[in-house]
Amino acid sequence: MLTVNDFLELAPFKEFKVVSGFKGLTNKISSVNIMDNPDALDWFSPGEMLITSGYFFKNDKDMQNTLVHQLKAINCPALIIKPRRYLGDIPENMKQLSNELTIPIIEMPYGIAFSKVMMRVMEELSGEHDILNKQSLDIHNEFFQLSLHGGGLQKISDALSHMMDSSIFLCDQNWRLLNSSMTELVHSGKETYLSQQFFDSLPPEFENIQKPLVRRFLVEDKEMCCVIMPVFFNNTPYGFIVVWDLTQKLTDHHFIALENGCMAFALERIQIREIERTRNRIRQDFFDELLAGKITSSTSLTNLADLHGIDLTLWYTAYVLKVEFQDLFSDDLLEAAHQEENKMKQISRFIVKQTNKSPKTFLIFHRKKQIIILVGTSPKVTIEDKTSLKTEMEELIHSIELNFSHCILYCGIGRLTKQLFDINLSFYEAQEALRLTQTKTIKQKTYHFDDFTIHHFLKDNVSQKEMHKLFSYTLGELYEHDQKFQSELIETLDCWVLNQLNIAETARQLYIHRNSLLYRIEKIQRILLLDLKDSEEILKVQLALKIYHMLYQKNS
Repeated sequence: MLTVNDFLELAPFKEFKVVSGFKGLTNKISSVNIMDNPDALDWFSPGEMLITSGYFFKNDKDMQNTLVHQLKAINCPALIIKPRRYLGDIPENMKQLSNELTIPIIEMPYGIAFSKVMMRVMEELSGEHDILNKQSLDIHNEFFQLSLHGGGLQKISDALSHMMDSSIFLCDQNWRLLNSSMTELVHSGKETYLSQQFFDSLPPEFENIQKPLVRRFLVEDKEMCCVIMPVFFNNTPYGFIVVWDLTQKLTDHHFIALENGCMAFALERIQIREIERTRNRIRQDFFDELLAGKITSSTSLTNLADLHGIDLTLWYTAYVLKVEFQDLFSDDLLEAAHQEENKMKQISRFIVKQTNKSPKTFLIFHRKKQIIILVGTSPKVTIEDKTSLKTEMEELIHSIELNFSHCILYCGIGRLTKQLFDINLSFYEAQEALRLTQTKTIKQKTYHFDDFTIHHFLKDNVSQKEMHKLFSYTLGELYEHDQKFQSELIETLDCWVLNQLNIAETARQLYIHRNSLLYRIEKIQRILLLDLKDSEEILKVQLALKIYHMLYQKNS
């Protein structure tokens, strides 16, 4: 192995001068490279001796100190500087740090080209590649056997931990912890363990970089070195490998271990995804047939319910959540579809987590932009309180929207079914409630199918001609006034009636002052010549408003 001392003994480099870091002259050189900007540090390999003119750090003391620390982190054996053109004398602070960190700083004579240094060093190193290739083959075989015999993530993390002599974290592409050589961390159930400082240090689109980065952090007053390796295979990100609290110098041996570990990790993730995709497809097919009412045999239902762990003794209610995303995804259609699918999975997992402690049973899955929830309750305690159902769902929606920015959710709820056979009816009702939700002027987030009982009665039993007639007789003049003056009196009346004539709540939902609302109500009463405190008059107005939503309102 070529050391810094060996390099200085080579004939072309006899005039090179070591100015500091003399204790590091036994550092081993695996390669040589040119450094012309600070960002390039993320691309160098361990053991690479670096050559620079010093131009990018010539007047920046903080940059100089950071540079030397970073060179130590990536196990740079020595820094060669050609100082005369840009840097002048090599700064004393850099010399002091190089002494402390045992990284030799070598002054390069002005007349020698960078390329000459690189070519001569590579000639010396060429004979050592056979040893490295043998090590690489041994590491490859070990991970190949792990993958061949289905070792799993635990064996991958343990093998890497042994090779790196450090703790290993295996994370998915959202940095969720999948496995670790620190088994106590896995058993703790923590999903995140990395600080914001860690994430802020990563470059943009880091997940697409097929190379490890070295970072140093202060953790509980202790300086810690870690290596982060993106797992990126066949243009698909599968997660990250984090080497935590690295206690030794990085070598090519370590990088080879990481590269082979990434391949094993990616193959394991692909296998897990395929198994999960198959299970989900079988489960999805079952729910599709169930919600379509195609399962008619009690024997088939019992067998399938047992397969998917569904309790047939419970009574079920269907909920349908519609998710609307606001300018969240890529302009590329395929990439946008992939991002949207991932976001829907994240929201589904969040709902599972939020409902884990509920005494009710939740069956949760998603289809395109809808999340379908079948909620099972014991017949002994089931009381269908529609207000309570809507309140619980609105609280869940509020929690989702707080945790997932740029998305809005609406929910439709079907009626309770006493047999799972009939869940398709509850699902249809939830879909219908969700559809009718979008026709409301003042939108709530959640509606129950029974909220539209009058709507369905009118639609099924009264002709459109009769409905037009009733509307014209009751609210016709108010509608004509709105059309003529572009006012919103019908919407105001609708909101007021919906809030049971509560002035304060109506003004809040309409975002207007209380006095403005009172003025509008007075104007409405003058136009209609109705006593809106009379129960019979209110009933006629309510029916007319239902007809308005069905026949007159835009986008109905």
